[in-house]
Amino acid sequence: MHPIAFSIGSTDIHWYGILMACTLVSSYLIARYFCKLKGISQDSLDRLFFSTYVAAIVGGRLGVVVVNLDYYLAHPLEIVGRGGMASHGAIAAAMILGIFTVRRENLSYWAIADIAAPIIPVAHIFIRTGNFLNGELYGPPTDLPWGVQFPHLPGPVHPVQLYEVAASLIILPFAWRWAKNPRYPGYAFWRVLLAHSVVRFFLDSIRQHSELIGPFVLTQIIALGICIIAIPAMIILSRRHS
Repeated sequence: MHPIAFSIGSTDIHWYGILMACTLVSSYLIARYFCKLKGISQDSLDRLFFSTYVAAIVGGRLGVVVVNLDYYLAHPLEIVGRGGMASHGAIAAAMILGIFTVRRENLSYWAIADIAAPIIPVAHIFIRTGNFLNGELYGPPTDLPWGVQFPHLPGPVHPVQLYEVAASLIILPFAWRWAKNPRYPGYAFWRVLLAHSVVRFFLDSIRQHSELIGPFVLTQIIALGICIIAIPAMIILSRRHS
């Protein structure tokens, strides 16, 4: 694997950038499909998608900075000059901005959140593949036959990035079905978010990570917090719409 896909003159085109573009295009196509299915106008989709995507990019980047705050305080120019995204930061920023943008379009907040549900695993498939090609976010050394030898490491390690890709491939068909026929607004979104956070909680325990906070790393604590919020949210919404 190599982070650079090809070069145009002196400009290197990175796989991570290509896969981020794939995330953008696939997310828009998924959103357009579900908006048509639910009778949401193209104009509303375009306005919502643009603002949400910008929020996700900013939130995802800030999530990386927060987790690695000491490094970025010492290297502030790399806040915008270095790659990397944090999914929980992206989702949180999109949810917060969505409170205002969805209200402006006079749409149901949780119905729009359900449309975003299949986008979450699709985005992870592309982004974690980019992390794999960058040789980052890997796990501990292993002698298992599927261990991966990255060029800058002395021996094979767990390809935790690909574990998350596999988990997202499993979540995706469920997310699609839930989003297509949600039992109530928010049904698909909270289930996908819960499944994603459970995966992150376990995989982040073996991923190359920041310092421990007690027995966990920060991303595990965030994932656990989301699980604690998601379960009662699903119960409340289910009772409200039963």
